Amino acid sequence: MNDGNRSHCRRCGVCCEKGGPSLHHEDRLLVDRGDIPAQYLFTLRKGELARDNVKGILVPLAEEIIKIKGQNGRWTCRFYDAQDRGCRIYAHRPLECRVLNCRDTSRIEQVYETGRLNRRDLLAQVQGLWELVEDHERRCSYAELSSRVRDGSRENGWLNQEEAILETMRYDAHIRQLTVEKAGLDADMLDFVFGRPLTETIRMFDIQLVKKNGSYGLVPVQRAEDG
Repeated sequence: MNDGNRSHCRRCGVCCEKGGPSLHHEDRLLVDRGDIPAQYLFTLRKGELARDNVKGILVPLAEEIIKIKGQNGRWTCRFYDAQDRGCRIYAHRPLECRVLNCRDTSRIEQVYETGRLNRRDLLAQVQGLWELVEDHERRCSYAELSSRVRDGSRENGWLNQEEAILETMRYDAHIRQLTVEKAGLDADMLDFVFGRPLTETIRMFDIQLVKKNGSYGLVPVQRAEDG
């Protein structure tokens, strides 16, 4: 980064460690051929808070994004080899990886928000599964959850909607379990097919799921500054 006239990648790995790339229509063949297995993907759904790597801020997504998973509990791209400081699928790397140049980000900025791949592109032809995805998206939409959490923009308005929010979360958990146990879906595919679990993403509304006295409920997220 900022290495004067350096014209080649010095394989520092910073870009790979910041997270896997988003996929674009140009990358569909990589998924169809299995160069990028679907179990290594996850979906950030419409309305979900996500980091814009170009702007460097968290923003709610206007449209869904499919990304490559991280590894070892970190955002580091699943295909990054830290020991060799290289890419395990370099010959079949996605568009964003091919155009990224940390010394000149103009090309990545041009393609970053355009022509993104979505689940419909990859799953619409899978009989039975796409209908489940659409039903899940309707019943677990972040727009609806946001409305319930805000409940008229009142502070802690979610308290009046707690049971409705919990019911949505129960459905999210149930459909995941059902598709694995009854339909035989690979559990590693769940974050791609249905997005990340609401038990994790609900924290973007500053609330979290906890278990107390044998039952589940919602409480505000405890911030470090809150003590």
